[in-house]
Amino acid sequence: MALPAPRRRAVRRLALMAATCLGLLAGAGAQAQNLRVGVQAPFGIDPHFLFVGPNMAAARHIYDSLINRDPESRFVPGIVESWKPLDETTWELKLRQGVTFHDGSPFTAEDVAFSIARVPEVPNNPGPYSSNLRTITGVQVVDPYTVRISTDRPNPTLMGQLTNIFIVSKKAAEGASTTDFTSGKAAIGTGPFRLEQFRNSEGMSLARNEKFWGEKAAYAKVDLRVIGNDAARIAALLSGDVDLIEDVSPTDAARLEKDSRVRVFKRNSDRIMFLIPHVGAEKLALLTKPDGSPLDVNPLRDLRVRRALSLALDRQALAERGMDGQAIATLQMVPEQFGAYDPSLAVPAADPEGARRLLAEAGYPEGFGLTVGCTNNRFVNDARVCQVVGQMLARAGLQAKVETQPSSVFFPRTVYGKNDLPLMLYGLSLSSSRDASYILSTAVHSRNVEQAFGQGNRGSFSDAEMDRIINDAITRMDDGREEALRQAMRAALEKMPIIPLYNQVTIAAAAPGVVYTPRMDEQLVAYHARPAKGAGQ
Repeated sequence: MALPAPRRRAVRRLALMAATCLGLLAGAGAQAQNLRVGVQAPFGIDPHFLFVGPNMAAARHIYDSLINRDPESRFVPGIVESWKPLDETTWELKLRQGVTFHDGSPFTAEDVAFSIARVPEVPNNPGPYSSNLRTITGVQVVDPYTVRISTDRPNPTLMGQLTNIFIVSKKAAEGASTTDFTSGKAAIGTGPFRLEQFRNSEGMSLARNEKFWGEKAAYAKVDLRVIGNDAARIAALLSGDVDLIEDVSPTDAARLEKDSRVRVFKRNSDRIMFLIPHVGAEKLALLTKPDGSPLDVNPLRDLRVRRALSLALDRQALAERGMDGQAIATLQMVPEQFGAYDPSLAVPAADPEGARRLLAEAGYPEGFGLTVGCTNNRFVNDARVCQVVGQMLARAGLQAKVETQPSSVFFPRTVYGKNDLPLMLYGLSLSSSRDASYILSTAVHSRNVEQAFGQGNRGSFSDAEMDRIINDAITRMDDGREEALRQAMRAALEKMPIIPLYNQVTIAAAAPGVVYTPRMDEQLVAYHARPAKGAGQ
């Protein structure tokens, strides 16, 4: 029976209202499925080209590293289910079965062998990943899901090095150039997202890998947008243009924590910041007498002078003033969670008068002039920290000049053999070893290119006995390794080739509907983001 016209019109109105409501709900659900991320720096997606943090963070979306690490930088199973040493120089890796690349092809041991072999062969690579292959002498494919890796000496941290080696598809990447990755042709991984579009310096668009071997990503679509300016990233978050941002400055973090429109997420990072005194040169033009005339010797070669520098520094004040309280003052070479951390080593109080006495004892009662060099765009608050360091050294009687430069100028200037700076601010990320072995072998050990020692030893420190202590500690694979590393760190602190200052904090911020778990390695990865309870999906 036909309904009267008024009833028909009422039914149509109800149906239209219902359809509208369903459409709104569907729109809300679709919005919750999308995550827009503001990142600080441009990045590439060839996972073996230019070993820097932004590139590694981008790679972790598309590819799996050979060994995974969680937000605390612990080594955890991934596409490699288990690993064990067969003897002191042989490791066996068992691969996860049933894993497929984004194009549907199977992941096997051949892809592992291919990826490791590709790393040192990428042409014109200004920052190769090959340092992560140090000690490896061979890779053997035992069967489709077993790989054996041989090393030239015992290397207990090899699995940590492999957390930075990303696995690409041999089928897609054989013969491929970095340009083939940029175009998307070779950018085929097994990671939680697959590439939809790479926009070069603007960012990239990703889609969830529905066949991912692990827990699926919380968001179906992710858009990474490069927003280099800190204030612009925060403005984009507050205006709703993005949902999650990285590299929030310490100053902004304190303000945003009071803003109900934003959630702030923090974790101490794996990066220790320290000063490097240039001890290798016999004299330097930027070392002067108190009157500004050149010094014909290098005072920093005297241990008493290096100890005076350390005594002059108020590490707690540096963390508060230089880093707005968003740093952890330390005398140690590793964060608290990492191996060889020594709870008995307290942060020393500043003692400017004690520093003056040591300088006088070393023959510099009126101090001397030195230039402190820093980047102004690489580490958190780097330029401001440098200014505060200069002020602290001045209170101890030194005539400190501060010089800051973009990282593109600073790092080439300070490479081994070319460095002209007497004192410089530097930092190392330590997740590839998760203990003191990396910083000891990189920043303290004498430079030895063939054995991959001393790559970060920009002060040209060299001590044969210290090298022996480090070598003995880092090659131990027994229960005494931890204490050996701790003793090596203590020995290094006595000789002061570097002067630790503080442990950085990594800070991210998000819209109220997003929860994010920061990583100790400072890399922002959308896989660690999820909708807040009640936000819907």
